[in-house]
Amino acid sequence: MLLAHLSDPHLTTGVLAGRPAERFQQALARVWALDPRPDGLVLTGDLADHGEPAEYEAALALLDRLDIPVHVVPGNHDHAPRMLRALAGTGAARAADGDPERCYYRVDYPDLRLLCCDSSVPGRDDGELGPAQLAWLDRELGRDPEVPAILAMHHHPGPSGIAFMDTIMLSDAEDLAAVLRGHPPLTRILTGHLHRPSAAMFAGALVTSAPSTHLQVHLDLGPLHRLAFADEPPGFLLHHLQGATAVTHLVPVAHSGPPLGP
Repeated sequence: MLLAHLSDPHLTTGVLAGRPAERFQQALARVWALDPRPDGLVLTGDLADHGEPAEYEAALALLDRLDIPVHVVPGNHDHAPRMLRALAGTGAARAADGDPERCYYRVDYPDLRLLCCDSSVPGRDDGELGPAQLAWLDRELGRDPEVPAILAMHHHPGPSGIAFMDTIMLSDAEDLAAVLRGHPPLTRILTGHLHRPSAAMFAGALVTSAPSTHLQVHLDLGPLHRLAFADEPPGFLLHHLQGATAVTHLVPVAHSGPPLGP
């Protein structure tokens, strides 16, 4: 099974709308050009830059070009209720049972449980899952434990070394770790938010953050809490799943020519 993992397009409207939309469209076209084509696509948050309805309309116009399943979770720049309303007819996002304002849900593939979580908190840039969602996650992990599971959310649960970004990571990461340790290790935890590729272990699982399809966060591993963005090449991750094992590839969006070979 192949799962494409995109993040942080930050689509917007007005005079600044062109480049984020162009780069997101290029990323989707690169996904479409893969052979074999992925079985699904996960987008780990910040679909919109300001959470406005018009931004989600623009996102929908681009996502409608795909004919593979798309699964979206909200980020700190998103407005989860507006995102849910915009994507309601597509199946790309679903409200939680009993909580129409939050976007967390389970997707079942033949050999995979995909658990999409909502770490967004209105008015805050850090993330939180909260007791109700953690209880839901605990129940879902207890169902069909023999089927490999992947968790997708926006915020990273462990320190990245980028000082500013680590002030706005997942605030209840220890509570998440306690839930995860009660179950077989996840195949992957998919995140965004960092605007660059990274990999780290957390509660027995490999966390992989996808680069942004727009701008990357400058890799500053010093002690100062500075935030800067770099116009580095955009890309996405491609997870090749075989049973409980997985290999993750970084796929650049722009390249200079076709593959070379005999």
